[in-house]
Amino acid sequence: MTNRAISVASRQTGFAGETVRALASTLLLLGLIGDRRVR
Repeated sequence: MTNRAISVASRQTGFAGETVRALASTLLLLGLIGDRRVR
């Protein structure tokens, strides 16, 4: 029971980390595109 809860929690945190990383990379790409458009 405890093992299962830990695995679920780690999976959720891992998913959140991936989501944050994807959002950060998308924001970086958008920033680069906007910077190039301004120039």
